[in-house]
Amino acid sequence: MTTPGTPWLRRFRTGPGARLTVVLFPHAGGTANFYREWSTGLPEEYDLAVVQYPGRETRFGEPLPARLEDLAAGAAAALEGHLTGPYALFGHSMGSLVAYETARRLAGGPLGPPVRLFASARCAPGLEGAASGVHLLDDDGLVAVIEKLGGTPPGLLDDPDLRSLVLPAVRGDYRLIDAYRPAAPEPLDVPITALAGADDPSVTPAEVDRWGGLTTRGHVLEVLPGGHFFPIGSRTEVLRILARDLAGRA
Repeated sequence: MTTPGTPWLRRFRTGPGARLTVVLFPHAGGTANFYREWSTGLPEEYDLAVVQYPGRETRFGEPLPARLEDLAAGAAAALEGHLTGPYALFGHSMGSLVAYETARRLAGGPLGPPVRLFASARCAPGLEGAASGVHLLDDDGLVAVIEKLGGTPPGLLDDPDLRSLVLPAVRGDYRLIDAYRPAAPEPLDVPITALAGADDPSVTPAEVDRWGGLTTRGHVLEVLPGGHFFPIGSRTEVLRILARDLAGRA
């Protein structure tokens, strides 16, 4: 359900005994529903809140932000207004970058820093290399990129109506990624867990491991079976790692 008072947060689980909130950030073109099934895989001591980006699902029709930093600013403001107590951030792919920028904004505010940042299937900020130009592709080219990464089954986006719903958000998010080139990313005083798919065609485990350069509190790298969307097939293992690295943090 959408959190009352803000369109930015969806709650798939809340409980009176929860001691820590895990805040989840979707991938490029992704929606809060990507994480719906996670609500049954974590111990009851954790609440789940998912950031819903503009321009999709419950926010369809809202304009996409001009910069990835604007996306993070909106998420940070919503979290400051609706969270209490300890929290952790988990981002997948583009969501890792948004989670990092959100953590930077929250660290000096009333919530303070997260107890841990989980960065999945993305190299660290400042290490992306040249802009990909994916957002400049025509619709067929954009669909080919999505299918190569395993974002949708082959042929699903042949439907023109479905394309009109999905592709604008995907294209807009890739535009944000290409424009996001921080010159000197700031290390966080937050421990980091970096997660990589062993067969991800877009980023290697060694590249994901370089998130270790953005923390003063240490990091671990976990390499799991699967491609770019390994959290789908390896969800049980991802949730096990989450619970392991958050144990005792609340």
